[in-house]
Amino acid sequence: MNTAGEHVEKEPDRVIPVAIKLLGISGTPIKGGNCDTMVQEALRTASQVAGVETEFLTLADKKIALCQHCQWCIENRAPCKIQDDAHTVFEKMIRSDGLILGAPVWNVGAAPLFAILISRWRYHQFFTYNFRNKVSGLLTVGFLGMGMERALEDLEVVGRGAGFVVARGWAVASTAAMGQRPAYLEHGVLDDKIGMIRVRNVALKVVEITRMIRYATDAKVTLPENYKTTFRGVHLKDPEKKVFIDGVWRDRK
Repeated sequence: MNTAGEHVEKEPDRVIPVAIKLLGISGTPIKGGNCDTMVQEALRTASQVAGVETEFLTLADKKIALCQHCQWCIENRAPCKIQDDAHTVFEKMIRSDGLILGAPVWNVGAAPLFAILISRWRYHQFFTYNFRNKVSGLLTVGFLGMGMERALEDLEVVGRGAGFVVARGWAVASTAAMGQRPAYLEHGVLDDKIGMIRVRNVALKVVEITRMIRYATDAKVTLPENYKTTFRGVHLKDPEKKVFIDGVWRDRK
């Protein structure tokens, strides 16, 4: 009530947006191409939301070797012994709150750079909670307009391994029939107006869910430690209580 007896609506409490960081990774060997552009557009959209920090990373200029399946990471409970850019990429993924993962269609699936990358994350998957509840949005760009669904399925393996997937989007950078870029696509994938709507919607969904999880985590509305598991469904135990026998970690007697 004011002094004149009139009812005055109370101004709602101002909610301060929680700060989150999104990492966009473009899994392409072509630096500055359509896939890089698509992921950067998603990040640009996300950055317009208050409290969202973004970082872009392309695999085009990274040296990442395929896993040799030597079991060194398993036996030593340590990150892969191969020293290359994979470690830098994983550290950036771990430090982020959410991920936007993009890859171009090659033949009828995703370009293999992400598959090579995640062949090297066995330590993080088996022995850490590093990717627990990490939110991912998936994007693909095609040249002929074919193989999009399969490419997204390939990326689903990465997204689920990193936490869980909340949205998927795709765009086309050429004519479906002939494969060449048509005259109206002056700016490549950016000129696929419907595709860009999908790309931007993926970014916003990742922001929305990532912020919810960050709010809950900061408020400690999460599972007790004894319920937490790795991606493989395993509870982490003190390394001193385990012993490596015949290629398997077992409880020390």
